[in-house]
Amino acid sequence: MSVSECSQINEVIMDIPIAKSKQGIFSKLKNGWSLAALFSAGLFIVPFFWRDAIPSVDESEIWVAQVMRGQMAREVRGIGILAPSDIRWVVSASAGRVERLLIKPGARVNKDSIIAHVSNPQLTRQLQQAQWDLDAAKAQLLAVTAELEEQKLEQQMLVTEAALNLESARMLEQAQLPLAEKNIISDIDFENTKLKTRQSDILLTFRRQTQQRRLEVIDARLKAEKAQVEKFHNLVTNVEAQVAELAIRAGIDGVLQALSVEVGQQVDVGSTIAHVADPASLVAELQIPQVQAKDIALDLPVSIDTRNGFIEGKVSRIDPRVNQGNVQVDVELVSTLPQGARPDLSVTGVVTIESIADTLYVERPSGSSPQTESQLFVLDPKSQVAKQTVVNLGRASVNQVEVLSGLAVGDFVLISDTSAFNKYSNIRITQ
Repeated sequence: MSVSECSQINEVIMDIPIAKSKQGIFSKLKNGWSLAALFSAGLFIVPFFWRDAIPSVDESEIWVAQVMRGQMAREVRGIGILAPSDIRWVVSASAGRVERLLIKPGARVNKDSIIAHVSNPQLTRQLQQAQWDLDAAKAQLLAVTAELEEQKLEQQMLVTEAALNLESARMLEQAQLPLAEKNIISDIDFENTKLKTRQSDILLTFRRQTQQRRLEVIDARLKAEKAQVEKFHNLVTNVEAQVAELAIRAGIDGVLQALSVEVGQQVDVGSTIAHVADPASLVAELQIPQVQAKDIALDLPVSIDTRNGFIEGKVSRIDPRVNQGNVQVDVELVSTLPQGARPDLSVTGVVTIESIADTLYVERPSGSSPQTESQLFVLDPKSQVAKQTVVNLGRASVNQVEVLSGLAVGDFVLISDTSAFNKYSNIRITQ
């Protein structure tokens, strides 16, 4: 565009001053109405933007529970297993090598069932040697018995001979007495006869004493020989028992739970071969967190969930030690076992600590702790807005917690994890 053209345009514009003034007035009026319209629209739009500033969450992503009043059972939950109360560890009574395994784990056994065979050639040789020694001792006893019987007969013969000599001397003395009184025989001959009688009497007494002493010696020697025989007999019995124990038996009626050896394995005296349990005598071993175990006492009722039924029981033992943050609680089972109950079955147990009557309670919110002040979102069903509220919680159970203040009967509380919204005072629930 040239300079002259620009000048002509300016002249044209200068020639219409009135029109220009009217357009300016209408423009100002038009702008005023626009501002008023924008202001009025803002009054409606701002609340909508403000409403959209509240965080929202889909109702399918949350859990809501209603506050209730009534009886609340205070419970503690723990996981564990079923374990046999009557269990026997089968051990080897003799050293040897496992030759055969006759029964597999899971099979039912009785006390005489043979689980495994162990071989020990050295023990077999010991048994053979002990039997030889026993046979030799028996033969020696027979020989000594015969010898001592012969000695007894000899002693008896000497006593009998001395008694006969005494009887003969007395008869001679009685026969010579009237002859000596009539002086038919000399006094010296009669005195010699009387002397022989006394000698025979003394000899008989000596023979009898010797016989008694000899009998005592014979009896002592026989006892010694018999003791030797008994010694080897006991040795044979002992070694035979050890050989018999090479056949490892269950020892009790039950089910073979596990084998601890393999064929060909060398075992020592006392080595564990297997363990057998009575499946009818089971207890539940629950692991309770140490912070919850402080209120558990003996004989408290317990409900055991086996995934195939429930078993009623009572607390029979509380381990005084803490292991990896848990306390073991043993439960005696008092009701009938459901089908499939067996040792090492995983179970869940609920111990009822107490029953609280007429109290305000709600399902336990995620992350809540008993006896604390918590920030919970209370839902208004009409506006579908949950407002963060201070709530004082009391005693807690597995799934419920006591409400001390901050809530009323019928209130709806968000019990799912709302930690992501802790910085907001309100949450909008959408569908």
